[in-house]
Amino acid sequence: MTIDLCSIPGLTSRISEIESILRTIGAFAVIAGTILVVLQLRVNAKNVRSRNAFDLVSRVIDPSFARRRHLLYELSAKHAGGDWVGFDRSLDDFEVRNFANIYEQLGLLARRGVIDLEDLLDALSAQPMADWDTFQPIRAHIIEEASKAFPALEDNQPGLNAIYWPNFRWLAEASRNWTAQRASATPR
Repeated sequence: MTIDLCSIPGLTSRISEIESILRTIGAFAVIAGTILVVLQLRVNAKNVRSRNAFDLVSRVIDPSFARRRHLLYELSAKHAGGDWVGFDRSLDDFEVRNFANIYEQLGLLARRGVIDLEDLLDALSAQPMADWDTFQPIRAHIIEEASKAFPALEDNQPGLNAIYWPNFRWLAEASRNWTAQRASATPR
């Protein structure tokens, strides 16, 4: 025996009501799910920023950073008169380049928005500016020596600044502006 459900009085209208309610609930569930996904993405972005900040801090407080920074200042003073004998391709040469590359990487990450520039400058203060200024004679010597070894890198070309630590330069300029702004600010 077969029962015709359509023949039961009021059942069709109840099913239609339930179907309408379920569709409404489904629409709200999709909207709520979308909101939760957006909120989760924001939390994930905040976690990535925090992880990047911690990575930055660990890099800058690492004891090797201070040793390399000290070496930069020693070598800059030692070779200030232009006597570069024994410097080229020495361990000191590569240590100073490596130190400059840390700032290069930090500048690149800040320029690309991977790490926040304000956070970076709050952590480093005037260091990038001071270290860039100290690095200049060494950088000029590296460029000069590279032009001898590789004619394509002759030091009279306008694009060389885009090759030799451009992000360190950018970070140093941002640090210079940050420092000037802080130095001229009225204390609270």
